[in-house]
Amino acid sequence: MFGALHAIFGVMSLLLGGWVFLLPKGTRLHVGLGWGYVASMVCLNGSGLCIFRLTGGLNLFHGLAVASLLMVTAGVLQVRYRTRIRHWLWRHYHYMAWSYVGLVAATGNEAFVRVSFLRRLAASLAAAPPLLFSALVLAGAAAVIFSKQRRVLSRYGRGGADPVAAAGAKE
Repeated sequence: MFGALHAIFGVMSLLLGGWVFLLPKGTRLHVGLGWGYVASMVCLNGSGLCIFRLTGGLNLFHGLAVASLLMVTAGVLQVRYRTRIRHWLWRHYHYMAWSYVGLVAATGNEAFVRVSFLRRLAASLAAAPPLLFSALVLAGAAAVIFSKQRRVLSRYGRGGADPVAAAGAKE
């Protein structure tokens, strides 16, 4: 039962997170879809923490689910306490973007377990495809996140300023 719920929440998270990432930020739609993404990620990771078929106990994937929950929680806390946190928008953007990157990488790895032709490919090449896929997702995501960062956050004034770039500008 948890496997089916996990899959449903995974698809919901992918769709909602992708939509949030592509739409303009700060709108009512962004906020509403963002809360949907947070709820689906909490359910996705919660259901993942209840799945033990792979090893019969806790494993690396449970640790990654906890890390994902922490990332999403940190992203929400940036908004919740924005009046008390410097550069809250920059941090919110990064926490949420990287939570989505982890979701995409995990989905790709899951595909290599569940999709028959990908499973055969991974078995024939000594597990290199899943690792290569994850590396490409991380590298591609880093390029997109950091290239979009200044353009996305510059519209929101100093609250969203990149603290690394701001520190470099002061020197």
